[in-house]
Amino acid sequence: MIDIVLLLKMLYDRYPILVIVIPAILLLSLLSILYGVKLFQDMIYWNREKSGRIVLENQICSLQEHMEEMERIYSGIRGMKHDMKNTIAVIQRLSAGEGSGELQEYLSELNRGLEKLEVRFGTGNTVVDTLLNMKYHEAVRDMPDLRMDADKLLLLQGIQIHSYDIGVVLGNAVDNAVEACRKLKAKEPGADAFIRISSLQKGNLLILKVENSFDGRLVLKAKEEFPVTDKSDRKSHGIGLANIKSTAEKYQGAVDFKVNGRVFILSVMMKNERREEDGFRSDR
Repeated sequence: MIDIVLLLKMLYDRYPILVIVIPAILLLSLLSILYGVKLFQDMIYWNREKSGRIVLENQICSLQEHMEEMERIYSGIRGMKHDMKNTIAVIQRLSAGEGSGELQEYLSELNRGLEKLEVRFGTGNTVVDTLLNMKYHEAVRDMPDLRMDADKLLLLQGIQIHSYDIGVVLGNAVDNAVEACRKLKAKEPGADAFIRISSLQKGNLLILKVENSFDGRLVLKAKEEFPVTDKSDRKSHGIGLANIKSTAEKYQGAVDFKVNGRVFILSVMMKNERREEDGFRSDR
């Protein structure tokens, strides 16, 4: 150790410039190591981002296919329901004689069953109406008193955003809202559970808003853009909101949320324009 110190002293005495050069070399080496570590971390981050985008794109494509199939099925159901109601009405008139009480009761029950197929929501968009109707009937199976209001959600013919993109936003938002209401009812069975969906057009912007009751507990963490889930399946954490954000950004939009007491409010803004370059069908 002493020999090394003496050697360095001799070198410094003979070549004074080494007093600057050696520390500079060591500093550059340290900076190179730190840069290499940072570059490696960035590579890991971008690989995760790329994998996440691939998952989101696959989910969006899958959702698009499901929505097209749902629209086709529900169109057929509506036509069948209309024909069946007319047929039942004719049979009831023809069987109105004595001793036909049992048949009348059966036909009335069948008619009530058909009423359940009635589409509750009239947004002006078949895909959205179908999606909301399906989500509502799924939710009220275990939350019969759930109130779901979409009277202020209007998607008129001037909307240029693809139906399946609106469906991605509303489908994921309603899923999150239903889950929050379900969690609230599990803790407080008598609590008021509701979901309110509305839209607003400002110039060339479409703003979708989903409000829902929840238990008031929201977990936010540093570096996390959205609230943290308390589900056991944390691998799927944020997928719904990430899907919404990804879709909004396709239309130069953004996602925001706020809490008002025990009401969670999600707002999604999108530019009202058609995105033909995405490679999807342009028909509604």
